[in-house]
Amino acid sequence: MYDERVLTDNVREVMAEVFDVDEADLPEDVSSESFSKWTSLEHLTLLVALEARFGTTFSIDEMGSMTSLNQIVAVLSRHRIARVV
Repeated sequence: MYDERVLTDNVREVMAEVFDVDEADLPEDVSSESFSKWTSLEHLTLLVALEARFGTTFSIDEMGSMTSLNQIVAVLSRHRIARVV
């Protein structure tokens, strides 16, 4: 069964690894505009890490839209990520 909270927690875990910060240091509504470590290079690294973690691939349009935690979770939800690794 799909659990958005679990998915969100897993995305935050990936973000913390990519941005090399403690998960607690990520703002609740983390986005590329509000978090200085989220650079264009780190954005690409994050996308690759998310694809690997969740076993999916993103379209160019999706990649461009995934600029906040909420938007990332929304895209993954559309990919029907039912099982969180």
